[in-house]
Amino acid sequence: MFDDEKQLLNSDRAAEKQLQPHHELLGRTTRFRRRTATVLLSLAALVFVFVVPALLPRAPSTSDTDDLQSSTDGRIGLTRLFFNALSTDHLRTNLEYYTSGTHAAGANKTQATHTLEYFKKQGIDAEIVEYFPWLNRPLSQRVAVFNSTTHEVFFEALLREDAIPGDPASEDPNNLAPFHAYSADGNVTGQLVYANYGSNDDFSALEQAGINVNGAIVIVRHGKVHSSVKVHAAELAGARGVLIYSDPKDDGYTKGKVYPAGPWRPESSIRRDSVLRHRIHPGDPLTPGYPSTNNSQRIDPDDAANLSRIPSLPLSYRDALPLLSAIQSHGVAASNISSSWVGGLTSKGIEYWTGPSTLEVNLENRVEYRTVAIQNVVGRIKGWEDPGQAVIIGNHRDAWSSGASDPSSGSAVLLELARVFSELGKLGWRPRRTIILGSWDAAEYGLIGSTEWVEENIDWLRASAVAYVNVGAAVGGNTFASAASPVFQNLLYAVTKQVPYPHSNETVYDAWLRQSLATAPDADTSAKSRPAISPLELDGDAIAFAMHAGISSVDMGFVGSGGAQHSNFDSFKRMASFVDPDMQLHLAIARVWGLLAIRLANDPVLDLCPMCYAKDIKRIIRQFEKQMRQRRSASVADSKDMTIAKKLRRLHAAQRQLETNARIVEHDKRHLRSVYGEECQMTGRRRHASCLALRASINDRVSKLEQHFIDPDGVPGHEWYKHALIGPGRWTDASFQAFPGLAAALDTGDKGIVRQREKSIADIIHEAAWFLREV
Repeated sequence: MFDDEKQLLNSDRAAEKQLQPHHELLGRTTRFRRRTATVLLSLAALVFVFVVPALLPRAPSTSDTDDLQSSTDGRIGLTRLFFNALSTDHLRTNLEYYTSGTHAAGANKTQATHTLEYFKKQGIDAEIVEYFPWLNRPLSQRVAVFNSTTHEVFFEALLREDAIPGDPASEDPNNLAPFHAYSADGNVTGQLVYANYGSNDDFSALEQAGINVNGAIVIVRHGKVHSSVKVHAAELAGARGVLIYSDPKDDGYTKGKVYPAGPWRPESSIRRDSVLRHRIHPGDPLTPGYPSTNNSQRIDPDDAANLSRIPSLPLSYRDALPLLSAIQSHGVAASNISSSWVGGLTSKGIEYWTGPSTLEVNLENRVEYRTVAIQNVVGRIKGWEDPGQAVIIGNHRDAWSSGASDPSSGSAVLLELARVFSELGKLGWRPRRTIILGSWDAAEYGLIGSTEWVEENIDWLRASAVAYVNVGAAVGGNTFASAASPVFQNLLYAVTKQVPYPHSNETVYDAWLRQSLATAPDADTSAKSRPAISPLELDGDAIAFAMHAGISSVDMGFVGSGGAQHSNFDSFKRMASFVDPDMQLHLAIARVWGLLAIRLANDPVLDLCPMCYAKDIKRIIRQFEKQMRQRRSASVADSKDMTIAKKLRRLHAAQRQLETNARIVEHDKRHLRSVYGEECQMTGRRRHASCLALRASINDRVSKLEQHFIDPDGVPGHEWYKHALIGPGRWTDASFQAFPGLAAALDTGDKGIVRQREKSIADIIHEAAWFLREV
């Protein structure tokens, strides 16, 4: 009780004492007056104690912050304070800073220092954590078409992007030359062959059409599969080099007006990328599975399994056009293979043919490899009740250019969250659990900063991490998208229902559902009732957390017009002109990201959903069986596929056990709320201890479930990936493969291996199910 309340109550008691009778016999009138005076004085005291203080300005007390951090009313109040504290002006200022120049991996220490000092200015404990990966830098590049007999050069690619008047990012003298991270150094020559998107299926189609790729330079369109898959598939087909261009059919003038008249990719735009084979492992190729500290032992580059062995370069469609002209009427018309092989340059007079060309193409890619220091910035807001448990939020900072969308929009939001969390702290708020803020470096090369940090801190993460929430490209368009572990389903829906969608009467959830319905396949009935949450893909910083360490993770952002990604035109000018002029999309993702972090860090009982996971596993088992029945593999006959598919009953049995035990967790949550209350606010020591123990057990089970899907041996052929339920496939470098170990077993055509792998995965799910029973 506060001192002013004590004084008022003491004065109340003194007044009552003065009104006590001096003799027992009082008249009726005297007793009435005494009682009336007592009532009036008591009412006055109550007014002074409870009403007057509420009308006066005061600093928040401990009880106020307890209410904000726990009760439902407090949660609403904290959400309102958080939303109101976010500022589009601060978001714009942050974005202007991060887009003020090119900041490639290992060459952005100034921005790392700025991020560090910004965190510290907000009162956040922060540090720079350095790693030393092996990176390449461009030296010289050449693409030329020539006659190998006369040596006459018919065309030489410009290999540069135009300067746009009024857009300083396009004129930055530090802009990188077009190159691929981790492309092989080399100078190669060969006939030109067109291979559509460069997928494994595309190269198989060329083989079936009688087109020989051996010794050729292959030109492919960007998209559909990761660039590293294109280069690897070409390498296996015998190609000497690969050119990857952005076709206007995918993100150029066929979509709408090109920059600077609109948001889509202009003719000189060049999309840089990494050709590191993520599906083998992300991170530094010379320190597989362990952090690339200054003193780490490195393997020989020739032994690095995730490096490309042939040179490659990115091209604009302006430079691609003469190359495609050189193979017209040579080989097979692309439309005879499939209409999907025909790109958007037909309006420029191009007929897509496979080649090979009669003229030769020279591809020169000179790069320098060396060990480079990169800087992660890691901030820490200590939790008040359970500081040993941590929620991690992260974004990568490095970019191929100024990177307004990818990743600077996310970097701008991360700084704003740091500022607003600090402002809430000044009002007395602290998170229940610790919040870690990560600004990762070298993600564009191969998710290096986040991967090295996870590898170094993996034991701590498995003991302490509640969840990882990633936002890479926060704002690339106006369509909300999320990829996440299934345990986040309920929480994601709840949070997005609280955030207004810009320039509408909808919430982000409403817009998300509407956009999901517009793109969902007709057969997908689940999309008709709730928005789509995709499985995590292999090209975001959540991968090391989820698939190596087993930390439940989510990745999200606003996606859309990707007509400038990884080019000099992904600039503040383009963002302010066409994507998010008033910063309302930045504000919306800041609200979603921040509120998700607050809920994970603050809720007494974590709103993570094992039942959602169990039901999702049931769905992917059925999908996997359908894919097995549809397989047309030369090594496994259809009848064998059908036989194998019928024997997934072990997985079905394990899934049913997981679903049964997930109900136990739901029961325990209901029991906690009805018998004790989530806050465990009771006076009895024994009941209080019982409540705390049950609550800790529930939180441990829902936050650590993901770790029980980890296979210590890893996915066969991809041993860095430890998650048994989701991971890389042989030809799915960016997208996921359900049950990757089982998929690899199917490729062998050996029933015994398939049965053994199914049993292994089923055992893992059974163990996870029994973990949910532990109280």
